[in-house]
Amino acid sequence: MNKKSLLIVVIMILLPLAGLFANTLNQPAATVNLIRNKIITVNELKERVAAYEAEALASGVTASISPSEMLEVLINDEVVLQGAERDGYFVTDTQVDQLIKQQKTYVESQVGREITQEQFESVVRSNYGYGLSEFREKLKETALVDLYVRGKMGSVIENYAAPTDSEINEFFRKNRSSFMNPELVRLSHIFMPFESEGMSKAETKQEMEKLARWLRYNTYTFEELVPRYSKDNDSKNRGGDIGWLAYDDAQMRSALGASFFDEVFTLALGKPSGVLESTSGYHIVKLTIHTEPKLLGIDDFINPESTMTVRQYIRQTLESRNQQNAYLTAIDRLVEQLRNSAKIEILYKEGL
Repeated sequence: MNKKSLLIVVIMILLPLAGLFANTLNQPAATVNLIRNKIITVNELKERVAAYEAEALASGVTASISPSEMLEVLINDEVVLQGAERDGYFVTDTQVDQLIKQQKTYVESQVGREITQEQFESVVRSNYGYGLSEFREKLKETALVDLYVRGKMGSVIENYAAPTDSEINEFFRKNRSSFMNPELVRLSHIFMPFESEGMSKAETKQEMEKLARWLRYNTYTFEELVPRYSKDNDSKNRGGDIGWLAYDDAQMRSALGASFFDEVFTLALGKPSGVLESTSGYHIVKLTIHTEPKLLGIDDFINPESTMTVRQYIRQTLESRNQQNAYLTAIDRLVEQLRNSAKIEILYKEGL
């Protein structure tokens, strides 16, 4: 057989196999029918397993999930969504818009500045692996499930046990070493973004260096310059005070920039710094308080600015855990009821 004939034979063999493989992927893994018939394909199942594993890997989690376990999750999702539709529960586009706005506001609170819609979409994509349109759909489904569970199983959710004093004390004893205040600083600043009021980045830095010279030679005080020159509207009417910064706060270190973060913790108390550069602009910083790490007692405040004690924090933590357990119980009971009412056929066989 010559090479040309052999190639034709190989193609003739591969094409049917490719079609067979595609058909296998499109085969139903399960069907779910509560108010309508929904087919969950093998391809959809495999994609969800792959997505789960990718998300777990990105989060540093090593837990895996089998296709059969994921199939049960997909079935549960579907019966709940069909049940919500059957029972008249829905989430409007306006409500989803508000949820999106809340998510964007949360991201802005973490980075300490406003972000554009494009930047927000980039955050969504980097965290979830898909764009804003799909994020909206996922958010809508999540909100609908939550609304449905709370509407149908409210009594189960509300029936959670309050933590006892002995449980609180035992939690503190087991986790005593984790109740520690890290090294903390409270700081005030004069701030200008890189391009401030028509000035270039270089011109903005020159302007800030001028202010630093005035401070160095006592031409003006820090308190006099803050309201006149700082572009941080949230802090300039408070003498530039922007609150506490913890040395072990990895999120703020990333948001502000490691070099800025480290330099702040080396500043002398009460003495304005030179011009420091963060990820968002230029600062002249003054530390007003600097505290060393401290192991906390159960009735100590959780940080210097808080009115909450460690005891109160533990009570709140345990109560939240009990509420979460009650919520999960409510979901399990609702899913059980819906599955008993639905016609479900599982066709997928592990390993095939």
